[in-house]
Amino acid sequence: MSKISKYISKFSSQEARKLFRKAKRVLRHPGLDVLCAPATLDFGRILVVTAKKVGSAPKRNLIRRRIKSIFYEQELYKKQVDIIVIIKKEGINLDFKQLKDILSGVFASL
Repeated sequence: MSKISKYISKFSSQEARKLFRKAKRVLRHPGLDVLCAPATLDFGRILVVTAKKVGSAPKRNLIRRRIKSIFYEQELYKKQVDIIVIIKKEGINLDFKQLKDILSGVFASL
């Protein structure tokens, strides 16, 4: 496991606020929204936001792990873009392949 894997989803509260201010929406999907901004470090990072009303804690954690796994395995951090993925209630039912197709489509259009 590379050193980057520890930091691809680490944001301080200040960094998160700045990211939300700079980010532009690039995808509106019934299950999730994706916002992008230029990377502030040498590599891209990902912030996954899931509200409590989306589902139970295990379901929210599963979707977070899936999205972070796709981001790392597909080496999307090399794109020099920080992204925010906001999960909606319908997004909790998306499987791994659907999430992978959605994120790959977003990064193909950047």
